[in-house]
Amino acid sequence: MDKDDFVNAVKIISRKYYTKERKASPFEILVHGILSTRTKDTTTFPAQKRLLSVANTPEKIAKLPTKKIENLIYPVGFFRVKAKLLKRACNVLITKFDSEVPSNKADLMQIPGVGEKVASLVLEWGFNLPYIAVDTHVNRISQRLGIVPEGTKPAKTEAVLESILSPNLRISTNYSFVRFGREVCKPVSPQCGTCPVYKYCGFKLKYKYAKRMLRIN
Repeated sequence: MDKDDFVNAVKIISRKYYTKERKASPFEILVHGILSTRTKDTTTFPAQKRLLSVANTPEKIAKLPTKKIENLIYPVGFFRVKAKLLKRACNVLITKFDSEVPSNKADLMQIPGVGEKVASLVLEWGFNLPYIAVDTHVNRISQRLGIVPEGTKPAKTEAVLESILSPNLRISTNYSFVRFGREVCKPVSPQCGTCPVYKYCGFKLKYKYAKRMLRIN
């Protein structure tokens, strides 16, 4: 796929799946990002809601006993590790950033539990800045569309996407690709018949062949 075709595909996906009505604060996005590692959103969002309903500021979370945080966020993956990370992250926010989530990547990545993806997620979703958080959906769809090869690491995919896409498209890419990945371009049994960017897809022939072989066998 060439760059122009990829940009056109991103525009189509964004028009159909992006919404600007996102009302989460940078702190909520930060908590979500720390909890979401190796955990599905269907588990992350309820855990996030339980925690924030009890403690919705860095100070309140920092004061909670670790065991209490564990109970609130269970069953997210590595919940015991993440409970400790959340307390450490909140203490760093309090001591280094006056309890405010920073709006630049270098500062964000000083916070425990925050790597490239979570930092980009906070900047994109929390501050509406032109970053792209490359999660499994974004990485999978980028590979299927053929703008990066199969097996590309998220950090490399992020660099490629940010070099191609305009600031406005960067802001919409994660959110629209996540929705598109859940509803249409699924990891297993993608809904190719309803895909709005099927003509751009580099995965379709491989997928058709795989289905045919399954029928044969």
